[in-house]
Amino acid sequence: CLEKDMEMMEFGDQTEIGERGINLSGGQKQRIQLARAVYQDCDIYLLDDVFSAVDAHTGSEIFKECVRGALKNKTVVLVTHQVDFLHNADIIYVMKEGTIVQSGKYDELIQRGSDFAALVAAHNSSMELVEGAAPVSDEKGETPAISRQPSRKGSGRRPSSGEAHGVVAEKASARLIKEEERASGHVSLAVYKQYMTEAWGWWGVALVVAVSVAWQGSVLASDYWLAYETDAENAASFRPALFIEVYAIIAVASVVLVSGRSFLVAFIGLQTANSFFKQILNSILHAPMSFFDTTPSGRILSRASSDQTNVDLFLPFFVWLSVSMYITVISVLVVTCQVAWPSVIAIIPLLILNLWYRGYYLATSRELTRLESITKAPVIHHFSETVQGVMTIRCFRKGDGFFQENLNRVNSSLRMDFHNNGANEWLGFRLELAGSFVLCFTALLMVTLPKSFIQPEFVGLSLSYGLSLNSVLFWAVWMSCFIENKMVSVERIKQFVNIPCEAEWRIKDCLPVANWPTRGDIEVIDLKVRYRHNTPLVLKGITLSIHGGEKIGVVGRTGSGKSTLIQALFRIVEPSEGKIIIDGVDICTLGLHDLRSRFGIIPQEPVLFEGTIRSNIDPLEEYSDVEIWQALDRCQLKEAVTSKPEKLDASVVDNGENWSVGQRQLLCLGRVMLKHSKILFMDEATASVDSQTDAVIQRIIREDFAECTIISIAHRIPTVMDCDRVLVVDAGLAKEFDRPAALIERPSLFGALVQEYANRSSDM
Repeated sequence: CLEKDMEMMEFGDQTEIGERGINLSGGQKQRIQLARAVYQDCDIYLLDDVFSAVDAHTGSEIFKECVRGALKNKTVVLVTHQVDFLHNADIIYVMKEGTIVQSGKYDELIQRGSDFAALVAAHNSSMELVEGAAPVSDEKGETPAISRQPSRKGSGRRPSSGEAHGVVAEKASARLIKEEERASGHVSLAVYKQYMTEAWGWWGVALVVAVSVAWQGSVLASDYWLAYETDAENAASFRPALFIEVYAIIAVASVVLVSGRSFLVAFIGLQTANSFFKQILNSILHAPMSFFDTTPSGRILSRASSDQTNVDLFLPFFVWLSVSMYITVISVLVVTCQVAWPSVIAIIPLLILNLWYRGYYLATSRELTRLESITKAPVIHHFSETVQGVMTIRCFRKGDGFFQENLNRVNSSLRMDFHNNGANEWLGFRLELAGSFVLCFTALLMVTLPKSFIQPEFVGLSLSYGLSLNSVLFWAVWMSCFIENKMVSVERIKQFVNIPCEAEWRIKDCLPVANWPTRGDIEVIDLKVRYRHNTPLVLKGITLSIHGGEKIGVVGRTGSGKSTLIQALFRIVEPSEGKIIIDGVDICTLGLHDLRSRFGIIPQEPVLFEGTIRSNIDPLEEYSDVEIWQALDRCQLKEAVTSKPEKLDASVVDNGENWSVGQRQLLCLGRVMLKHSKILFMDEATASVDSQTDAVIQRIIREDFAECTIISIAHRIPTVMDCDRVLVVDAGLAKEFDRPAALIERPSLFGALVQEYANRSSDM
């Protein structure tokens, strides 16, 4: 059942799959997972509701070709809400509240009545709508054939051999996940400028430099005062009290200045880090969905964690300490040259040697740091996907393979760190060795030169500064290299700050009225949509008009573009061409928050967040407990929530894993019921519930949303039979749009789908 999908994908079975299968439809994901299981050729197969996200025809094909074909000699345990397939089961187990309440063959269970009979009765009542509307064939006994061509994010026509060369040329641009961007060469001075002036501009830089110069001046003053007072010429007039008073004043001033500098550096660094984090967070929150389709989560997390840590902790301390260190180097050189000018002979070669080593080291270390940053993202990404898919990994006994892959990725990242540390030791050894030789030469020079060259009282001062010059120069060079490496983090953060963003969340000059939309009229005019600029059109020119209060059913094969239509209405993907007008307002002129907050949606994959029932059904805390309980009662969840000791504060783990898929879907329904939106979208909202619960949900929607415009995507034909009109989407085109009865009365694609669904049980 995947052959047609493979043919339509650009690179067939080599087509790249995005994170969490982002570029596949729900039905395609299920069929690929089923194919993966079948390839294992095991004796026992556990199939968990593999028909929920596929249309009637595809479901029938899967059952006939896979369950009854490829797996006919295997033990198959099938968990399903699809009663149609149970005629062929050797034994049926009916479960309720965690226990098996009935077991036996299909006919036996029907005769006994009770729970299973109720499920079958609900299914049969829904089938009466379908079977009573038999499609009329034309004179030749034919009905139009609906396309089996998927039209999804990652799909596209597979090239013939004659087009192969063109495909190879475009392959790089058509890749879903692009190679991570990496700068090369020196870190731009613009990056340094941006970091140092982010908080207070150039005033901040000037203030830190001024305080550092003042502190260094106080250090020099104390040394000069000490040398002056201990001079032999001043020995006769030496006054201990005055000497100590002046020295104490200078020391206090030095302490105040160094404390002020530390506070200033910490404050500016904190504000700078805060500014960068706000920028990257704002940029990611405003990024279009296409960015998340093509960017693995590991790349985002590596910037928001390790790179942000460098900006938070290391750069504020080392950048400004490096400034102070270079000021100290300059002052030491000035003093040394002033009091012992012959030492310039050794100092100049030392400076040249240090600068050469710095440049030689940085060329390697900087690129190693960039490579280390890039190799962290695959580690995070792989670990995240492993945790999410740990059940599947263990079921297929692939734990060793994933463990080894994780080790390989960790090794790739740590290898860069290891080489970087080796380069650090290489630099430190050479700088210290060169400094030691120069110090020895300078000391020898001072004790051998006559008094006329160097005054005796300044020999001690000169040697003291010569000793400090060695360590100060080493740390100044080392810190400048360290900063250059850590500035790569600023460089990487700025890459994500400058990504293209979605439209404005709120446009002040174009705010909708408070109760918009009032009627719920929707006009779609020649709508064309593609997910990214280098991919084929997914919707290829849809035009339709929906009146306020209408119930519209949207049907079509798996991957035909049904969910994409809803994404376009929410502007999750922006239209490439065409317009969408709701109650006379072009939605492309509105801010995204103003648009999306006015709609309700029950998605194909229910989304729950870690927290409680209360925080999930009312995330903005806008409703009272009474209203929440009413919503839970209406969506058939009151009993399940009441049975929990914590009631509304019952826990919901990440992705709602401690609730069944059906309960998650009902919780999403309750969330929408609280909102009272005028337009409601349902994307396969009842795919994961049984026919009985489906009927209950449809009844609730008819009663509670009677005045609303409802657009419902469904694979279950009974779900759309009582809609006012049905839209048939095929290969990205609106092929039919009319009342269900009118479509069935004539040869139509909808009639073909109805016929398939009606015949499914008998075909089995």
